[in-house]
Amino acid sequence: MLFSSEQNPKGPGWRRLRKVEKDLSGTRVNFMAPPLRQPIPCGFEAESQPNSFDLNDPSIYSLFGDFDSEKQIYDALIWRSGWNYTGRPILDGETLGHLIMALCVQELRDFPVNHSLFQRSEMIELAKRLHDVTDLGQHHDGHSEDRDPFDLTRYRWPNHLSPINCQWLDRNGREWLYFETQPLWDGPTEFYWLTPISHQRYIMAHFHVNRWLHNAGNPFREQRSPIDNYRELMENIMNTMVVDLSPSAKNEQQIVDTLAQDFPLYHCNEQLVDQAKHTLYMWSAKGYRNKSKPKDADHRAPKEEVAAFIDQRIQPRPLPGCLAIGPAFEQADLAPSSHEGRPNLKLAENK
Repeated sequence: MLFSSEQNPKGPGWRRLRKVEKDLSGTRVNFMAPPLRQPIPCGFEAESQPNSFDLNDPSIYSLFGDFDSEKQIYDALIWRSGWNYTGRPILDGETLGHLIMALCVQELRDFPVNHSLFQRSEMIELAKRLHDVTDLGQHHDGHSEDRDPFDLTRYRWPNHLSPINCQWLDRNGREWLYFETQPLWDGPTEFYWLTPISHQRYIMAHFHVNRWLHNAGNPFREQRSPIDNYRELMENIMNTMVVDLSPSAKNEQQIVDTLAQDFPLYHCNEQLVDQAKHTLYMWSAKGYRNKSKPKDADHRAPKEEVAAFIDQRIQPRPLPGCLAIGPAFEQADLAPSSHEGRPNLKLAENK
């Protein structure tokens, strides 16, 4: 890429690669990735993890997520790196954004003995649990549209529209459950790749994109710098990902009865989509000022433009190797009465 800009941010080249290899108690993981590309946010420790892990050693794990939940997940960081994206020299500064990748082994210690993550339905329940224990399923305090000081209603707006573009993928002979998230007021755009390596452990490849743009302090305005180049690097890395299970893990997988045509999926629901459109609209002036308007004017985006962005964002986008993909969201008649329950599941049509 010779020229870069906000519309075409430049990341690392794909020619200068190195192989990353990890031994996880006999399960071997390897993939190709470019070298770390600085600058990355202050305090970011990259590629300092060992190449071999004893997954039975409890000291390698820490509690995952910041929310009080009975559905706890324990996390061991296996590898982490990041890549800076740049635009026009001088005009755009030293960065337009970053793609960060964290590769983890996660463990469910409260998992019933008669359940297994090698069952696809349990991987769907795992995706739900991730929403329970992280910011993905949380809400923040909102306000009335006219900021009426006498309105004592407690408005609760979702932090994310998630999961979207959920699908099952084949990568080099392993099945991965994939989904994306759309932030609605702050934070990165996230991508999750999950594959089981035992009855109660799985690998999570977690990617997130932070964009740092002038006069664009909210997710709607950040879209002026497309996410495509970040996504392309992520997909290139995952296309090289090989997970070879240990002999004991292969034995565990063989005893699990999984129907070849049964691919359940997990989607956001119609109610959450409507809430997302309102939330993103209400925050569309955060950190942004339209230079053609007075400072004290309403700088929010038109509602129809925000709604169109969400409608486009949730459209299913099958990746190479897609085994199953569903609709953009669950219809209202399938959705639960409360957002906290998350949407009901339905089987996807196999491709």
